[in-house]
Amino acid sequence: MPLKKPVVIALVAALALAGCAHSRPPRSVVQAIRTVNRYTPEYVAEANKALELTRHPDGERLRGMGERLADALDALDRWAAKQESAAPLEGSAGK
Repeated sequence: MPLKKPVVIALVAALALAGCAHSRPPRSVVQAIRTVNRYTPEYVAEANKALELTRHPDGERLRGMGERLADALDALDRWAAKQESAAPLEGSAGK
């Protein structure tokens, strides 16, 4: 199923950030969020195209999930950028 990879990536990113709600995330987490967000629109577009071409019976719902996934990752990216600009990140000293 084309949406499997982006969904797994999003879940991993979301779980990684769950503990960062009250503290600065490590630089590696911020970079991972940005990397995932950079490629998610492409994954979602490809998955949506495949759903349309195959006329998947659940296509409309799955396309909506992909769009919401992309929106959520974009919000995570904006949050990470805000955290990064607020103060130096943990794990960034000496690296």
